[in-house]
Amino acid sequence: MGARGAPSRRRPAGRRLRYLPAGSFPFLLLLLLLCIQLGGGQKKKENLLAEKVEQLMEWSSRRSIFRMNGDKFRKFIKAPPRNYSMIVMFTALQPQRQCSVCSSI
Repeated sequence: MGARGAPSRRRPAGRRLRYLPAGSFPFLLLLLLLCIQLGGGQKKKENLLAEKVEQLMEWSSRRSIFRMNGDKFRKFIKAPPRNYSMIVMFTALQPQRQCSVCSSI
């Protein structure tokens, strides 16, 4: 009993309080490293977006319509990050397609 008749809240001797389960330190370390990596990824995305916009602005300053191959299409049209809109016109310039509209462009 305590000083005023209330039960004592003392721990039994030899027993320690555990705030975290045993073996959780590696998990917390991994979680911390993951958070740090995700923060760095945001800056990488911003840099990539800035580079993409800069390249598109350079191309559009030369010509308002520019051709894209498959790699450029995947990079600038399909792949994130992208905060811009594009109008894409597909053409069939290969001779076996015999597209008269496409050949006049």
